[in-house]
Amino acid sequence: MTQDPLPETCSALCIGGVGIRINPPPGVIPRLRNPLYRLFLGDCPETEAGERMEVRLGGDAWPSAGNPELLFDTGDSWKMFRDGADYRLSLDRPGTGDPLWVACFGRGAGRVDLYCGFGPADGEGFRVVDLPMTYPLDQLLFMYFLALRRGALVHGAGMIHNGKAFVFPGVSGAGKSTLSELLADAGSGTMLSDERIVLREMDGGIRAYGTPWAGTAGITGADSAPLGGVFFLNHAGTNRIEPLDSATAADRLLPVTSIPWYDPDTAAPIIGFTRDLAAGIPAFAFHFVPEPSAVDCLTDFLSGGS
Repeated sequence: MTQDPLPETCSALCIGGVGIRINPPPGVIPRLRNPLYRLFLGDCPETEAGERMEVRLGGDAWPSAGNPELLFDTGDSWKMFRDGADYRLSLDRPGTGDPLWVACFGRGAGRVDLYCGFGPADGEGFRVVDLPMTYPLDQLLFMYFLALRRGALVHGAGMIHNGKAFVFPGVSGAGKSTLSELLADAGSGTMLSDERIVLREMDGGIRAYGTPWAGTAGITGADSAPLGGVFFLNHAGTNRIEPLDSATAADRLLPVTSIPWYDPDTAAPIIGFTRDLAAGIPAFAFHFVPEPSAVDCLTDFLSGGS
């Protein structure tokens, strides 16, 4: 089935209940080519001012770096610096040291100055920029945004079943995409993602949001629901589900949560949120066989617990 083409412009995104507004200079048209973001284009109508991320676009006149503290360097392309409460994240062209783009933001990432090259002017004087507001930049910004707003980005699959969201965290290879495909094929619920889920404290509870950040199954979803439980995935020879105490759940949640360990001031509130989440949400170990019987095991368990 052929998908409709993406819109020519991208002025706003809505991910995890966060409204991301793109503010270009006059005569510049921002464009987002990645089709995984199709469901997330547009405003979040219910978003309050403090829940928005304002992204102001600049050209390729890169901001002065000054003499900030180096937080991390991948050694080939990624670098992140900190100067007091301000951060600078850049992606360099391989082998050149010249930046493809530079993002500057303060603690909490409520406002981002994003510098990236604009295309040449067309016949009417407009210039097009292909937004780098996709993986991994948007995930890094979300990590900082959610840290101060009682939220976190979790490496996990998720679905909505009977009005509640269930999240399936796991490291790479744990079976998130495999289980997601099995659940989707069985029509077990509304899929949220097979790779990344946003968890946030909202209205006195925890809410799970789908994201455009898909895994190998390519599953994304823009829906959300109150979190009903967390099932940590393990490949096994038989299907079984075991309850976990809150301390064990917290220990298993930390390694699958996006946490900037290189930045203790930002890591601390995320760690606190995950500890509180583990203390208040039912958690289980889901040992499963990668076949349809795993879906039967899970849905039977959810039906018995509802």
